[in-house]
Amino acid sequence: MTMSSCSTKPNRVFADPNKVRPMEHDGRYYRSNGYHLSEPSRQRTPVLYQAGTSGRGRQFAARHAECVFITGSDKSSARTAARALRQEAVDAGRRAEDIKILVGVTVVTGATTGEAKDKHAEYLRYANPEAGLAHFSAGTGIDFSKYDLDEEIAYGTSNAIQSQTQLAKQRGWTKRQLLGELAISGRYPTIVGNGSQVADELASWIEEGEIDGFNLARTVVPESYEDFVEHVVPAVQDRGIYKTTYQEGSLRQKIFRDGDKVPDRHHAASYRAARDR
Repeated sequence: MTMSSCSTKPNRVFADPNKVRPMEHDGRYYRSNGYHLSEPSRQRTPVLYQAGTSGRGRQFAARHAECVFITGSDKSSARTAARALRQEAVDAGRRAEDIKILVGVTVVTGATTGEAKDKHAEYLRYANPEAGLAHFSAGTGIDFSKYDLDEEIAYGTSNAIQSQTQLAKQRGWTKRQLLGELAISGRYPTIVGNGSQVADELASWIEEGEIDGFNLARTVVPESYEDFVEHVVPAVQDRGIYKTTYQEGSLRQKIFRDGDKVPDRHHAASYRAARDR
């Protein structure tokens, strides 16, 4: 995108036509030539998110990703995945801190521990484990209808979500066990407790799992988000692990504190250099 805006209200000018240029992409997989409908952001390249911790996923993340979603069934597995991702980034000529790692979690919270547990029990009463298994089947490419409840499942390699397949294989989960695991939390670990308890557990994941943040799943919308904001956010703010005010600057500046553009060590910077030449 190469639109250059000179919008000024007094002159009633949105853009200088002489500075509006088409995008021209002639790549390996597709070609594109045309005009974008908005001016570029101050970041030029948006913050690049990626999901996947398979071998190919890590290789892609090491070169391109800035924020990576991983699946961590526990803090140990999250730490192992985080270290592998950061090492591959270093091997690709970047810095370990160039990648921020996010783990998915399901949080059920309330004003008290009892209230949180009661809410969790209520969710389980309405849960549909078969729907969770169907979702898991879509993600792993495995047809679980072929298996009896306690039959050994052949977890093979495919182009589906390999981290999930590997986890299920490591745990030796049968169909019966999967139905229990997938009741409401999907493939994410579940944290149940009052705001302080949840905050302590999140802080522990950051410290022991060596991660940077979380992808917060929803169980009931908007209730799950409202409960988190009311009970957990103040507690994590008190612990100094969550912002209390909004900072100035672009999203990239807020996350990495290293300017608005991708750094020179990022693969995308080579396109910037080519354009400048």
